[in-house]
Amino acid sequence: MRCAYGAAHCDVKRFRDDADVFTAADLRRVMRINPWLASIAGHSVRSTSDLEQAVDDLRFYTFLRDPTKRTLSQYQYSVAQGRCREGDFETWIQRPIYRDVQTVTLAGVADADAAIAEIESRIAFVGLMERFDESLALMQNALELAPFTPLTRRVNAASDQRIRDALTADRAAMAAIHEANTQDQIVFDYVQREVYPRQRRAATRVQVGADGAISAGRAPRQYNARFVTNGLYRYLVYKPAVAVWRRAGIPT
Repeated sequence: MRCAYGAAHCDVKRFRDDADVFTAADLRRVMRINPWLASIAGHSVRSTSDLEQAVDDLRFYTFLRDPTKRTLSQYQYSVAQGRCREGDFETWIQRPIYRDVQTVTLAGVADADAAIAEIESRIAFVGLMERFDESLALMQNALELAPFTPLTRRVNAASDQRIRDALTADRAAMAAIHEANTQDQIVFDYVQREVYPRQRRAATRVQVGADGAISAGRAPRQYNARFVTNGLYRYLVYKPAVAVWRRAGIPT
């Protein structure tokens, strides 16, 4: 989205450190900083929030990942970042913030039915990380975006998969992971079975290859001019403005 929208896209930050969700008040502040805003993204952006009080023509999109793979990756990343010690998996997996993460993000509660209802009523597009390039192509169609070539690259990818491999070989650890993702698995299976095939059938504005696969392809370059513009605006204008706003406690 940075490559597609440039400075009109913003990876948003919450204006209060103790807040979990990006709110309409936060969006109004961002629109003051960036009056030509067209796209936002971030872990705190939720369709269950009050964002439509600030803008009434929002379209939400999200990407899901296989729950087991996602949990293995998050634990490995937590260890790499020093957020927990290697060998503390049993304690880590019991923390509520690491259980049914995708369902809670979608619905606000660990309830698969609520998350599925949110997807069906509020989410304009659901992509799959396991089919990322194809999902980007389908997203162009579903959100009626101008055609663009996604300049995708992997980030935060572990070079050493030793922790993941050890957990995968541990039957008790895998059972704990499955137990911690019961609702996520229901949601993921539903999207794979119902939502994603529906989006593929509805695609009319993307090219279909000779083998029948839809793909956005990968560009030879990782960046373009809009990406650079986005970075300049984010680090020279947006982040400093948010820091000032937080320190000053400026009202909405």
